[in-house]
Amino acid sequence: MNMHYEIGQFVGHVPIAEPVAVPVTPRCWCMLSVTPGRDARVVRRLLDRGVCAYSPIVVRYIDRRTRIETRKPHLGKRVERPFLAGMVFVPDFDVDNPAIRRVDDVGDWLTIDEGRFAMLRPGDMAVVRGIVGAMNKPFSERDYAVDQMVQIVDGPLAGFVGQVKRLDSHSRLKVFVDALRGVSVQLSETQVEPVPASALAATARRQKRKRSERP
Repeated sequence: MNMHYEIGQFVGHVPIAEPVAVPVTPRCWCMLSVTPGRDARVVRRLLDRGVCAYSPIVVRYIDRRTRIETRKPHLGKRVERPFLAGMVFVPDFDVDNPAIRRVDDVGDWLTIDEGRFAMLRPGDMAVVRGIVGAMNKPFSERDYAVDQMVQIVDGPLAGFVGQVKRLDSHSRLKVFVDALRGVSVQLSETQVEPVPASALAATARRQKRKRSERP
């Protein structure tokens, strides 16, 4: 068969007799309990049997000498841990798949009132994936840096401006708020936003003007 085509060439079409597989979008994700510590193994075995399964993974790098987490991946040992230990997500279209019960270390479905499946809608799953993605983001790719000025946009301190003093591996910041007599608060990255350079310049000008007006 001639598979070489050129721009402007007229071509026909080839009828396909076989059915074409298309990806299926789940309407929800149900939660399947598994033996803690066997999450990854259960997911692999379910996938081998044609069952869709997902276990969010958080990646950490542990320094081989100090046994504590390191910010530089090349200096540490990669360690993967489940975000929700003992819990695997299965899409609704695979819930009745008999292959699930043939996998070791699989427990019961998580249910709520009247035996209904506990489930996450696609929007809820997107939030989970976003949280895990933020936790796995390398420090070099974080949205904020030490000494950066940020404005708090959520919580009881919304509106205050502070300076980032520390970042941790869970997408949290330690922010020093000078207006609160030097109080440091711990916040999530979703609770702050960068202070525009124009706003910083205006603040610096106001402070300079105030200093010049002092007797």
